[in-house]
Amino acid sequence: MKRWDLIVVGAGVAGLTAGIYGARSGLETLVLEEKIPGGATAEAPLIENYPGFPKGTSGMDLTRRLVEHAERMGATIHQLEKVITLDLKAKEKRVKTDKAVYTTTALILASGSHYRTLGIPGEEELRGRGVSYCAVCDGAFFKGGRVMVVGGGNSAGVSAIYLSNLASNVKLAHRRDQLRAEEALVKNLRNRNVEIMLNRDQRD
Repeated sequence: MKRWDLIVVGAGVAGLTAGIYGARSGLETLVLEEKIPGGATAEAPLIENYPGFPKGTSGMDLTRRLVEHAERMGATIHQLEKVITLDLKAKEKRVKTDKAVYTTTALILASGSHYRTLGIPGEEELRGRGVSYCAVCDGAFFKGGRVMVVGGGNSAGVSAIYLSNLASNVKLAHRRDQLRAEEALVKNLRNRNVEIMLNRDQRD
């Protein structure tokens, strides 16, 4: 059972950033990730609003740079290691994973988020068979086909733009009367073969 000065649970952008600062502060830092580093950010085909990348970058490239930065600072990153339990009662916190047990006096939870589902009939049954939550991961399956992206924020906008290069027809459906995405993304959408459908209830 190894002791660390700092353990970070989650290796998305927040977790990797915490790892960078922890290691820079001279703390022996461990970052634990149940999947691969990057989280939802790694799946983004294009990121245009991250400082220092005026021409944009992919989520995978940004993740790679963050991992390299964290490791260069001295942080240790364990991927494919799932945290099972946390014991936070004592001063020495205990973190149990599916591979080992660690102790630390400082713990940061950067567990990220999960995809929001629509909760409509057939969604779960068709997951991976027409229903997808990652345009980059599954976009190639829809090449030349007709697709619909549900949402009105930046993620939905970026996904629709990405898919417009693959699919023959792309619709973007949003429940409100205007998109929440940044204006630059909205302008890009309107210049592509993306049909924007507003005021659409998920049951329509």
